[in-house]
Amino acid sequence: MLKLLCCKLRKNNINIPFTNKGVKAVPIIESAKKRVKTNEKKKEVNRYWKNKLKDTIKEYETAVEEGNIKKAEELLPETYKIIDKAASHNIIHKNNANRKKSKMKRMLNKIK
Repeated sequence: MLKLLCCKLRKNNINIPFTNKGVKAVPIIESAKKRVKTNEKKKEVNRYWKNKLKDTIKEYETAVEEGNIKKAEELLPETYKIIDKAASHNIIHKNNANRKKSKMKRMLNKIK
């Protein structure tokens, strides 16, 4: 079964080396090798923005939950900025970004 799978993948120009953790596909074609590298770089960038987004939202939400209106008002523009940047980098959809911003403003208005 595994041998048959390896043969099919080799026909599609994917080399299959065996590792201790199982089978790992390694591309043979140069453009596919480049694609693997660019995907890894993009993954790191996406992870950075996603973590930054989550951290700023959590920081804002804790300020609101504590009832610290002044701090929440200071963090709101910064949080909006991070959300907009994430949307412009296609980390989140623009409608998702608008929904998050609306939710934040409602949270702030509720404690005022």
